[in-house]
Amino acid sequence: MTFLRASISYLLRVVIFGMLLRVGVAFYTGIWSLSNPDTIFSSIKNFFYGWHYDLAMAAFLYFILFGSLVLIGYSKSKFKILNSILLFLYTLFLITDALYMKESGRHISYEIYNLVTIESSLGALLLKYWLPLVLVVLGAYAGTKYVKAQYAPIKSILWRVPVFLFVAVISVVFIRGFEGIPQDPSWAYRAGGGATGSVLALNGTYGIVWGIFAGKKSSKEDIYAPKDAAVDQVFKEWVSKRGIKNPTGHFDGNIVILFLEGWSGTLLDMSENGKPVLPFFLKLRQESLRPELMVAGGHRTTEGIFATMCSLPNPFGKSIMFSEIENKDFTCLPQLLDKKGYSSAFFQGSDQNTSGVGLLTLKTGFQKSYGKNEIPHLEKYEQNAWGVYDHDLYKFAESKMDEMKEPLLIAINTNTTHDNALPHGVTTELNDLKEYAHFHYADKELQDFYNSLLKRHWKKDLLIVAFADHTTFANSLFEHYYIPFLMKYVPTGGNTSQKPFEDKLVKGVFHQNDIAATLADLTGTAAPTFLGRSMLHPESYSEGASIFHLGESAWFEGDWSVVFNIRKYGEKKCFLWKEDRTFTHAKDCPPQADRMYMNGLSFLIGSQNILFK
Repeated sequence: MTFLRASISYLLRVVIFGMLLRVGVAFYTGIWSLSNPDTIFSSIKNFFYGWHYDLAMAAFLYFILFGSLVLIGYSKSKFKILNSILLFLYTLFLITDALYMKESGRHISYEIYNLVTIESSLGALLLKYWLPLVLVVLGAYAGTKYVKAQYAPIKSILWRVPVFLFVAVISVVFIRGFEGIPQDPSWAYRAGGGATGSVLALNGTYGIVWGIFAGKKSSKEDIYAPKDAAVDQVFKEWVSKRGIKNPTGHFDGNIVILFLEGWSGTLLDMSENGKPVLPFFLKLRQESLRPELMVAGGHRTTEGIFATMCSLPNPFGKSIMFSEIENKDFTCLPQLLDKKGYSSAFFQGSDQNTSGVGLLTLKTGFQKSYGKNEIPHLEKYEQNAWGVYDHDLYKFAESKMDEMKEPLLIAINTNTTHDNALPHGVTTELNDLKEYAHFHYADKELQDFYNSLLKRHWKKDLLIVAFADHTTFANSLFEHYYIPFLMKYVPTGGNTSQKPFEDKLVKGVFHQNDIAATLADLTGTAAPTFLGRSMLHPESYSEGASIFHLGESAWFEGDWSVVFNIRKYGEKKCFLWKEDRTFTHAKDCPPQADRMYMNGLSFLIGSQNILFK
């Protein structure tokens, strides 16, 4: 009975320990707030659903600790040491996941395979995250004090086999969640409460451990739809009016694409005492082609690049990089422009191997890829935790542009806003919005780069396309993907006889998939496999834009958005996105809601079939 009591006591204590850690994560990520108790009360049921994962982690640790004790029969001191190590790793993984979730809005999933490729200044990162690291140590120490595993050795060799079987059965049953198959992290959607509920429910350590041991399973998500739903036909009809089959433009000038690291669309409306966070971007945007709404195709840089350059959706909540389709051939804009004589290069302020960005850019057709380590005399430049600031990145890009033959296709993934640290001695006008000061400074760097581009001696005219690769902070499904966008034509004495498009506001909702389609249309480049539509004359294409986050999808058409859970066929909510950007006040659905729902559902299924066929 001593071994049984020790087992029950250990399992219960580790479950409670896991729940306490998740409470800390909920407050750290801002999902819960003491100043707004309703954030806690409204989601407490979703949080408690996570006991399934807490128990699974407890059973996993129990199997390692007590299973090895039964088999090996080591000393009490070694038993305590192993317990301490397990609890330390438990805490470390959960804090690591919390850091990632605070930045990306989701738990670690496929990224577990490429975290080690993220190269940056280790000292700067340790300095930036010193508090979470301290919490890891304190949390693990508290865990060893609270989770005092009782030392209960089995002396009889005959008893070891049945006791080990007992440990194994208990562990397997608890880890599998009392179901016939192991519980996938995606089961957190069952907690309810949408994206927030699933984030609260999932134990981050469980997600990481699952990723390590479950292997690289298919990134394709199977979505249920009854046979009579005719989703294939709906998608076929929709996609028949997509892609650039008959391009209309003749622009053959230089193209500079700016992936503005982590810029959220919410910044466009943010100001302090009448001083906007992004004054230059707002001014330039008013003088450019811009849509009413632009949404991102993912939550990481690789996802934004693939959606933008290849005019295709990403696997749900994942990148194609480090997945089973990373080596599959896709037709992308740089490849097509290469055939038209464009010289191309991609630049990023962080290491080009971060999350496989450099590899992806080469895969899409860029002829050259540069990261911070390719900048000469890098050690002379001031850096944040990820790499060089934008002003130095822009100068490096311009130096390489001097060596290239026009027309140019240049893409730059900025880095100043990859961190919230400003260069030494730099201050901004934003006193009460200090957490957004780095965006304000990056906007000034963008202005300087724009002015520098205007001063260059171009042989051909210039096109500047500026938008976010993804967002970094959000309070709703909508805000997770709402990004700024502008496309500015600059005559520089080139051979373009007339302005290729009007500087105007384009009605409707557009997606990163539409950027490559628009550029293909503008340059007279046929791209029939693209799923985007041209912003130059969007009325010629099927309407609609899709976003996906943690099991929920939103389909946009006009002023309406239909939101649905991919695991609950037929259920939907309708929102007027202009009036309600938090998606908290559902409206009575319009007459076209059923059609919009079927378009959205068929797009999810059909587009994934394209990726994985």
